[in-house]
Amino acid sequence: MAKKENKWISTQRVGEVTLFLTKRSSYWQMYWIDGTYTTRSGKVRPREWFRSTRETDLGLASMIAGRKNEELYKQRQFPDAAQKPEPEKARIRDIVADFASYLRQQGRSHGHVRTITGQMKILCDWLGRTECHAVQDVTPERLRAFTRHLLDERRVKPSTANAYLDAAHNFFGHVIFKRKVMAGPNPAARGRQAELDRLPEQRMRPPTIYPQQINDIIRVASEYNDTQIVNLIVFICEGGFRFQEVQFLQVGDMDLVRREIILDVKRPDLTRVRRSLQINCLTADGAWSPKTLAGRRPIHITDRMMTVIRSMGLGHSEDWVFVNSAGSQIAETKTLKKLKRYALEANVLVEPNPRTGQPWSRVKWHWLRHYNRTRAHVSGIRREVSKLAMGHAADPIHDHYRGVDVSAFHAEYEKFDSGIKSELLTARQLQFIGD
Repeated sequence: MAKKENKWISTQRVGEVTLFLTKRSSYWQMYWIDGTYTTRSGKVRPREWFRSTRETDLGLASMIAGRKNEELYKQRQFPDAAQKPEPEKARIRDIVADFASYLRQQGRSHGHVRTITGQMKILCDWLGRTECHAVQDVTPERLRAFTRHLLDERRVKPSTANAYLDAAHNFFGHVIFKRKVMAGPNPAARGRQAELDRLPEQRMRPPTIYPQQINDIIRVASEYNDTQIVNLIVFICEGGFRFQEVQFLQVGDMDLVRREIILDVKRPDLTRVRRSLQINCLTADGAWSPKTLAGRRPIHITDRMMTVIRSMGLGHSEDWVFVNSAGSQIAETKTLKKLKRYALEANVLVEPNPRTGQPWSRVKWHWLRHYNRTRAHVSGIRREVSKLAMGHAADPIHDHYRGVDVSAFHAEYEKFDSGIKSELLTARQLQFIGD
């Protein structure tokens, strides 16, 4: 008889809690016995509760297991003290107002706060019709019914219903973890994922874009002498910028000596910011910040980016790096139309337009940002370094590695290869190559 293979690599006992490491996961996990349950055959068996520590360090996992062991001991020895009083029910509209204030304190833009508040107001109005006025009374079933109301009665698109559920998910996260007026799991978590799985139109994933396709678009744009579109393609493909970050990029953000661009909170001159961008991108006190806290990051200036920068004839530190013919901030819509036109002529990701049926290109500015991450992987750049360069929020497993040395960061990105052909840049840009 073959010996049964142990599914656990190693185990360790901490009081009533058992730590174990499986072959399928690199995380230390723990379980403990909590009550019993009856099987269909009538047998009474102990119930085991599993919890992942989300850490690979055994010492830290043991410390977390020790705290859980103390908690289990207190629950068994002092059952009365372990019973916490139920928090008083809070009106959902009051918490929505508090949530909006919290978003403003976190530096969210006017447009973001207004959108979240509007979505939550519709949820509150619908809950009021069902005599549900307290956050503690909201359940996953109610949220699933709200999603059906959006799709069937309000006739919104599935992507719009998605946005409402995202807002509810973030709101109840604030209710549970920040305000602590509601116990238990987030009611929008399970219901939200269930609705996402049922959506008839899943969010379209960015397609894979190859270097030859990028070069074809640059070649067509160069034939039209559209240097700005070429420069934008190079910046986003080489630097991984979000388009809003390019719009608010100033000359003073670039350090050509250290070959880095710093994206951080800034207070631009409001007279030079587009009205629409003031509403959607700036806070109440006129500050601009990247999308997330992780978005405050350095970006390495590659050789091609340096070539583009030197050819642009930049001015004062407060000037925008990219401006339109009137000297104002560039507009995403107009530049996107040009990008799609050149991509259509280059036959890059062409398909029938879902509205008109005419041929058009699916290329978007944000997909060129995804192209940057793909090329970073191809170039052999480590994951934790590319996450820092892209401004992606760090996974818990990577929290230990967030402090990447700046010199090591730039040295790593020296091997970045976007695949863009240097000879496709304009003659004015080529004269700076090799300087």
